[in-house]
Amino acid sequence: MSRRLVPGAEALAWAGGFLLVALLLVILRFTSDDPDSALYAGLAERLAAEPVARWIAPEWWGFWPEALMTGLFREHPAGILILPAALSRAGIPAEQGAYIVGIAAGLASVLMIGTLVGRLTSREHGRAALVLLQLMPVAFIFRIRANHEYPMLVCLLVTIIGLECVRGRSRTITAIALAAIGLTGGLFIKGVFVVLILAGAGIWVAVNPLGGAGVRARQVGVGLAAIALTALAAFAYDAAYRGATGVTFWAPYWERQLGPLTIVTPLEGASALASHVVFYVSRLLWHPAPWSAALVIAGWRRRHTWKRWRDWLRTTSSAERGLLFVLGFSAASVIILSPSSRFAERYAFSATYATAAAGVVVACVIWPRLAATIRRIDAAIPALPALIWTSLMVLRLVAGPVLPRL
Repeated sequence: MSRRLVPGAEALAWAGGFLLVALLLVILRFTSDDPDSALYAGLAERLAAEPVARWIAPEWWGFWPEALMTGLFREHPAGILILPAALSRAGIPAEQGAYIVGIAAGLASVLMIGTLVGRLTSREHGRAALVLLQLMPVAFIFRIRANHEYPMLVCLLVTIIGLECVRGRSRTITAIALAAIGLTGGLFIKGVFVVLILAGAGIWVAVNPLGGAGVRARQVGVGLAAIALTALAAFAYDAAYRGATGVTFWAPYWERQLGPLTIVTPLEGASALASHVVFYVSRLLWHPAPWSAALVIAGWRRRHTWKRWRDWLRTTSSAERGLLFVLGFSAASVIILSPSSRFAERYAFSATYATAAAGVVVACVIWPRLAATIRRIDAAIPALPALIWTSLMVLRLVAGPVLPRL
């Protein structure tokens, strides 16, 4: 058996499954009943009719029912709309192109998470992640979407992979490039929410899951260089936006994002803050279930032997450091998101997948029969994860209206 996480033949199966699902999306003229997905797919379709120079500056074009949503679209930068509009120039309807981009980002996320899990633990756990990450409520809810969640998860993972590239001393340029692509992509896709990617990258560097002397210092250098390049890209974005519209983007964007917000504090709104914390924690427990349950069960079983956080950082186990990263990133996401008056389950999407990835590994450890069953079926059925992915996508396309919202 190949020691690669995804052998060459299976890579072809993934590619074939993706092409099949993309073709079905176009043939069936798929649309989603999710309001956000419908909005971004509609905007992409309308934007495709505009000159390329105007793609950076979409308008609302009547796609949202609120009367005040008119004129230039400044809810987020235009990054999520560019690829679908570009696909339209290749003959793919831009509305369906938006969903194709969404499933591509979802597929890439699963493969990258599986790769990271495999590096931190074992190939067997990485293979289990490729299967089990597809079988949880959040995966069913967001199976085919045209909004920001999977692209932002991709940006986080690309940033982390970029930071890890620095382990090869000759790969510093590659590391900076990937980290900058991840941060810039996050900024251009969902603006202010790039703070979650920055938090994730910072925690990854602090925890240093794969260990190694001197790695943190090099990763800090890569991170700072990537942030500087992202800042330059933000200036370039604003210049292009002014060229297309005659007005700036970032100042009205920050006013749009931060102006309506109130920030609750323990003194001024303890009940509101607590309700938001409960909201996000409950989603981090339910959306990755049952793999989140494995984390809770394992934590309860080891409640008398938990290490202090300093001991976690000193451990030589990549798996334990990886778990510490997940716990830190999930906690940071809740802390960052909870004080805002604007909240939604999708905001914690990346933390949900981080929790699920850790839960899959722990589930395979505390439930050996689960791991053995996956190992046996994986060995018996060629390209099992790709087959499951394709089957679930086709099921969503064919039976989507009657499937429950888990």
